[in-house]
Amino acid sequence: MKKTGAHGRASPRRRRARTGMREALLQAALAEFGAKGFDGASTRAIAARVDAHQPQINYHFESKAALWTSAVNYLFGLLHDAMDGVLPAEPTNVEVPQLAAVFADGIRRFVAFAAEHPELNQIMVHEGTADSDRLAWLTQTHVKPIFEMVGLGWRMLQHAGVAARVDGDIFYYLLIGGASIPYVNAPEVRLLTGRDPNDAGWITAHADALITILLPGMAAATL
Repeated sequence: MKKTGAHGRASPRRRRARTGMREALLQAALAEFGAKGFDGASTRAIAARVDAHQPQINYHFESKAALWTSAVNYLFGLLHDAMDGVLPAEPTNVEVPQLAAVFADGIRRFVAFAAEHPELNQIMVHEGTADSDRLAWLTQTHVKPIFEMVGLGWRMLQHAGVAARVDGDIFYYLLIGGASIPYVNAPEVRLLTGRDPNDAGWITAHADALITILLPGMAAATL
């Protein structure tokens, strides 16, 4: 007999177990969708990653598409938490030295996030190669707000002579690709350089390099 609380509700322990399994499945789904894309991933393989059973996926998610959507929402929620407070809500009201400092901090945080979650770039590459309802939803729901926020800060820093003379749209892809590739291609990096891109020293040096390239006027702006 199932143990339930008052009025037949699941006990707190059972609810915690269900929440933990749901999060584990979301993390497994991100790894599987990142590695194989939506079409190549299977719910069976996702369940196997956390020693779960197919019915447990069916219990938490009504379909593979629903699981993908929930996993992407979860991933961007993590990104939002990691980047929280980086850019002010009204950057036009912020002095250039402060904006330059927080923009650089945002680059550092994003590089660290990309190192910890290479599946972000993997999923974006899989979805970005073909028009689909998933891509349209992903772009409008999660990517475009980031694109617009980062672009506003970039244009302000360019006007102040802090940011490199690079088209804002091109800058966005330079940042995304430049911050992510070593961690998506980590096995290649290890073979090619003999170094581990997930080492804290590498991640710090990587972020510093991007800041130097993208914000050449940073030092003068923060004097």
